[in-house]
Amino acid sequence: MKQYWFELKLQVLTASLSIAVSTFIMPFVSANAQNLNLVNNKENQLAQAADNCRRVFPPEGVYVHTQPTVYGSIIGSIAGGRYVRIESENINDWIPISIPLKGYVFAGYLTSCAPAPPPPPNCRQVAATNGIYVYQQPLAQSPIVGFIASGRYVMIKNRSSNGWASISIPLKGYVFANYLSECS
Repeated sequence: MKQYWFELKLQVLTASLSIAVSTFIMPFVSANAQNLNLVNNKENQLAQAADNCRRVFPPEGVYVHTQPTVYGSIIGSIAGGRYVRIESENINDWIPISIPLKGYVFAGYLTSCAPAPPPPPNCRQVAATNGIYVYQQPLAQSPIVGFIASGRYVMIKNRSSNGWASISIPLKGYVFANYLSECS
């Protein structure tokens, strides 16, 4: 009986390792063998022209599977930023694609092909590593209204000549303009 359980555990372990290898290691081999350069080819233009265009947004790219599941064999990869043509809506969070490869891609890795709109001209981003304080008036001795963390966006109303910027979002008040950068 012990021998039976040992063999069963060995089979389960072997199957688990097989799945892990095919899911995590084989894609790298497959990606190197079938990674496609789609910069200016016809397929990339076809994918972009259609209403059913999507763009791969993870910089590391995505794997294309034969079935709408992680257990489907990986037939290749598509680099981040490249375009794909979808064939229909998602099937259990998987999207069937036909260009540049025919197969399935996880829906969470695709985004619209339309470019993002530019930020408004009065948008600024907090560039100070430790964030910035918002003051009631454009004076360092003025009462503090609040704090905005680094990387957050603000809307400036105007920039005064004394180095302060009047902001309206997310708080109303004044911040030292040197700690702001253009929104990207």
